[in-house]
Amino acid sequence: MKSCMFTAGFSRYPLEEAYKAAKESGFDAIEIGGFRPHAHTWDILDGLGDVIKGYSKKYGLPVVSYAPENTGSPHSLVFEDPKLNADSLEYFKRTLDAAKAIDSEYCMFACNHPGYGRRERDVRKLFIDNIKELGKYAQNIGQTIILEPVTPYEGTILVSSDDLAWALEEVNNPRVKAMLDLACPITNAEPTIDYFTKCGPENIVHIHFIDSTPDSEDHLIPGDGAIDFEGTMRMLKQVGYDGYLSLELFSRYINEPYYAAKRGADIINGLIKGA
Repeated sequence: MKSCMFTAGFSRYPLEEAYKAAKESGFDAIEIGGFRPHAHTWDILDGLGDVIKGYSKKYGLPVVSYAPENTGSPHSLVFEDPKLNADSLEYFKRTLDAAKAIDSEYCMFACNHPGYGRRERDVRKLFIDNIKELGKYAQNIGQTIILEPVTPYEGTILVSSDDLAWALEEVNNPRVKAMLDLACPITNAEPTIDYFTKCGPENIVHIHFIDSTPDSEDHLIPGDGAIDFEGTMRMLKQVGYDGYLSLELFSRYINEPYYAAKRGADIINGLIKGA
């Protein structure tokens, strides 16, 4: 296992500052959020991609995952309106192009809240149809999609181990894999190992390695919440996980991202070393 830092925690700084902090903190790789001004899809395809590849070479940090904007505004994988859905699909295809342009191993898609008053079975069908189309595009360009579950506070379609296993089975594409955010099992009151046993260990290829509590979607530095990380590391060793553990922090540490990055790296690397 290796450590990784998600750039979202540095959203108030230029992208290169995130690279500098990740390198100085001791992370092995970087995960890039596709928001402006850091790395929006259109900007990557308009020349920023070469700049980002230059950062990766300069700081010796490969891009593990590219996480495009996928919060429902202005693009979503579950828009009911056909025109909005078609527009979103074109955008997500371009995000796959952007991931490839910065040599990112994965392009990460989550499913935002679909909105109230809709039938779940209709939303689920739409989500699967869209991922199937994107999966075919990913195959054509040699890119890999990873599906990210979110907490029940953030969505309804892809939140549990059963949801993730269902999506993988329905899409049935070798270029569509899955990842785990540790906030999901604790907020769903389910064992973390269920994601591996239900989806297959070979299909969980990335982890947002953060702490959380049962009553919040907050992402915390390991040790600041309620997750048992010694037990988590034993479980990861048991299932043979050998991917990246990515520190994904948001608002809680936004005013001190350098401190959070260093503290997070020390904890994650220490857990890896002791595993």
